[in-house]
Amino acid sequence: MRNYSDIVKRYFQGTYSRSDYRTMHNAFHGKEELPEIRTAMENHWLNFETGSAASPETDQLLDKIQHQIRLDENNRRRNLKIWTTLQRIAAALFVPLLLAFLASIYLGREHVLPGQTAYAEIQCPLGVRTRFELPDGTTGFLNSGSTLKYPVQFTGNRRVKLSGEAYFEVSHDANSPFHVKTRNLDIKVIGTVFNVIAYDNEKNEEVILQEGKVDVSTIRGKNLSELAPDQRLVFNSDDHKFLTEKVIASQYVSWKDGKLVFRNEQMNEVAARLSRWYNVEVEVADKQLENYTYHATFIDEPLDEVLKLLALTTPISYVDLKRETSKDGVYGKRKVILKINPERLKEFK
Repeated sequence: MRNYSDIVKRYFQGTYSRSDYRTMHNAFHGKEELPEIRTAMENHWLNFETGSAASPETDQLLDKIQHQIRLDENNRRRNLKIWTTLQRIAAALFVPLLLAFLASIYLGREHVLPGQTAYAEIQCPLGVRTRFELPDGTTGFLNSGSTLKYPVQFTGNRRVKLSGEAYFEVSHDANSPFHVKTRNLDIKVIGTVFNVIAYDNEKNEEVILQEGKVDVSTIRGKNLSELAPDQRLVFNSDDHKFLTEKVIASQYVSWKDGKLVFRNEQMNEVAARLSRWYNVEVEVADKQLENYTYHATFIDEPLDEVLKLLALTTPISYVDLKRETSKDGVYGKRKVILKINPERLKEFK
């Protein structure tokens, strides 16, 4: 007899096999013993409510929230109170979010017409990173403020839709190419390791290839380029022009490991990456800085430390603007201005 409690447990922990996935899918479509699955889910939920169903994913989520709170050292006392509240919220929301995925399968019988595809969506909160695993075995990470939409069950070509930044390790299947669609691009792969940056509020979209091969086209089907490892394609959505260049791919995918790596990058790009990483607005105020390049590596450093080191090792100073509050007392996003420090400029000539 199959142990449905173990199947449900593996499903919640994200370590399920294809056989486990089919069992859960078939249960909600009346092809398996639904009462046993339902009983196992109810027991898992009851265990969670009493505190005995804590999982590594819950701890990981809480660690990410704690890391984000530590970033704002100016509001440390206030954030400690927020952290206590968020611990309770995270514990209350983690399992319901997982159950929502199962519910999408169950409700699909009533809300998805025959021949249509049911979709699931992963949303990564601002200031954190989220690991994911897709039904075909493809794994990866979502960066701050990103969303990934994918079919609950892949049929034919494997197609997902991304808004934001994601790192993919695609499961190899020569007969079924994997497609990542963004607002402007269609990236086709077979079995590859690569990074995509495609935030809706930014004009440039990027594809950085670490291993394998990718074909990049516009969303309308115009072929742009076939990338080799350590190549980057940058597409400008304003004029629809693109460029490819040789890069060190590892520096662009290191964010998944908690590292910020800059290798002679222009300050506009440094500012953009800092903005996404720390969920702040970092603005380059001086035109003179646009062509200035920066070389550094940071590992889980608070933004304040990064800014101090930036000012210490470059002719750059920064202004941390006072955070504005709305009428109901909600703080706006933190804003930092980077500018030339004339007094130190001569030291770097």
